[in-house]
Amino acid sequence: MRMKLLGFASVLAGSLLTILPAQATTMVSMSLDQLTEASTDIVQGRVVNQVAGWNPSHTQILTITTVEVTQRFKGDSSSTLEVQQMGGTVGHAHSSVSGDVALQPQTEYVFFLEPEPGTARYHLVGMMQGAYHIYQDASSRQERVILPLSQIQFQNQMLSGGNPSGTLPLDGLHKYVATILNTGVRIPHGLTIPVAVASTESRGVGRLHVYGRTTSQLFPNANLAIPAGTAVEGDAMLSGGNWTIRWDEMDIRGLHAPIAATSQESAGSLRGRSLLLHVR
Repeated sequence: MRMKLLGFASVLAGSLLTILPAQATTMVSMSLDQLTEASTDIVQGRVVNQVAGWNPSHTQILTITTVEVTQRFKGDSSSTLEVQQMGGTVGHAHSSVSGDVALQPQTEYVFFLEPEPGTARYHLVGMMQGAYHIYQDASSRQERVILPLSQIQFQNQMLSGGNPSGTLPLDGLHKYVATILNTGVRIPHGLTIPVAVASTESRGVGRLHVYGRTTSQLFPNANLAIPAGTAVEGDAMLSGGNWTIRWDEMDIRGLHAPIAATSQESAGSLRGRSLLLHVR
């Protein structure tokens, strides 16, 4: 099924690669595979309210968008959630962030989300790339999505009466995301992954089960994103004054990924150590 949808993914990736250089932003171009993997929650929903205000230290304007969820593809978010973005207008003060999207009231989107630290809110993964605007084609009545980086191009073509490019069927997007979630993740051979050991559990004399978290965000290829903080597990054995850790499992935002990786560490407590996994 995933192979049948490669043409769909190629159209999306091509749009990102051709439009991104014109954007004066520092965001990283992400494929649909990477967005899906990097998101804790993927939902379809409608914008029902927006409020802009200052943060507690009065140094940054924040816009809080309330979304009524109509369909959930990944995660366990509630039926209503809030998306936090930097920027907005409060009185005569206005700020904006290059590369982000201005979510429109009473508009439906497919959102790619992750938690906003320290709050019960979410933020968009990949900034503007994390919101796919849904619209209904005037002639076919088909629901379609506008590729995030095609918004300006789409609006110009609609004004000129042309057939908008940079759009795809909504059900095609649904099927592709479902395929990614069902297929799981393949970690490429030769990848080196920086990890901090969070805790260990004794499995007998000279044996431990090791729990770690990745310490940086990785984009090994166009189809994979490994966010910082990704959980990874393995077993360690003490021999000749050194630990040999064999890592065998990674959980990328709810997507299971078996791995075969090793790392060598000197004797002593492993907890808190920073080390490197070498994927075989």
